[in-house]
Amino acid sequence: MATTDPPIPVLLVGPEPDAAERAAAALEREDDRLTVDLAADPDETLDRLVAGSYDCVVAVARASGGATSLHDRVRAHDPDLPFVVYVDDEVGGDGLGSDDAVSAREALSAGVTDYVRRDPATDGDAVLAHRVATAVESARTIREAERRRDRLERFVEVVSHDLRNPLSVAQGRLELARAERDDEHLEPAADAVDRSLALIGDLLTLAREGETIAEIEPIALADAVEASWTSVETADATLVVETDGEIRGHPGRVRQLLENLLGNGVHHGGDDVTVRVGTVEPMYTSTRAESHGGAGFYVADDGPGIPKTDRERVFETGYTTAEDGTGFGLNIAKEIAEAHGWEIRVEESREGGARFEVTGVDVVG
Repeated sequence: MATTDPPIPVLLVGPEPDAAERAAAALEREDDRLTVDLAADPDETLDRLVAGSYDCVVAVARASGGATSLHDRVRAHDPDLPFVVYVDDEVGGDGLGSDDAVSAREALSAGVTDYVRRDPATDGDAVLAHRVATAVESARTIREAERRRDRLERFVEVVSHDLRNPLSVAQGRLELARAERDDEHLEPAADAVDRSLALIGDLLTLAREGETIAEIEPIALADAVEASWTSVETADATLVVETDGEIRGHPGRVRQLLENLLGNGVHHGGDDVTVRVGTVEPMYTSTRAESHGGAGFYVADDGPGIPKTDRERVFETGYTTAEDGTGFGLNIAKEIAEAHGWEIRVEESREGGARFEVTGVDVVG
């Protein structure tokens, strides 16, 4: 198959040159990303792994004894390198193999990445090429995720310490200076520092909350809303909770999402705004549910609302209509929703304000 994807260097290990060369040629024929080098025994395999760079080891064998033994040595060299056992019954009983039939269960329980048996009656070569490519792509995805996580951790560390700490010191000094004397320049300087700290806080939240949700649990939506409301500067705003249902999600991130949506309603709706939270029920036709992604929940207010022309832009990073806004609150809400596999959109509330709907949610009760 012709492709522009990155090449996949493979080290194929086999005791019999004919069988190994046949398997190598088949791999390169079936997938032109695969470039195959050969090794005859475990010692040569380790030498080649030390000297070169390979994305996968394929052990051609008749039985599991030698292949799994080789697997242990390869794993000691590189614990994450994909290792595929390719069982070819035409391979003799010496070398990597033995006279016993290879058991897929034995091989996989030993920790090999995959197990393929050659069947001359079917297109076994294509199966092997596909399994090798899949194993390598999976390993690359994992490595890239680990690299992103490492970069994120470094970013969080730099922002948390190298940027926030000096600003916190400046904030404290400015507060002392304002207490000691009246200077028209101190207040805007303090406001600038406060805004910078708020931006840093939002950046850190955005960096953390966009990660995929691994663990979810039932959450009483009303309790989560009430808890989130206590973290919002509400002035004379009113909260009305119109649900007693449960949803499934990550408690900490759901609370952050609710805080951001509630805070947005208060911030843009005015000091005496009323914010309502309830569940979204799917609309049914005779055959299927139709509700822009199904069930979920909403956060609505009776403020001035959001013009249609701005309803897509409100979720963009840095978008804000407030002088003291950071432009990250709704973007963070969107990241949290998408990390759960949910959708979020904004429309007009029944009072003419803004109504944020989060759908695709597993609502219980």
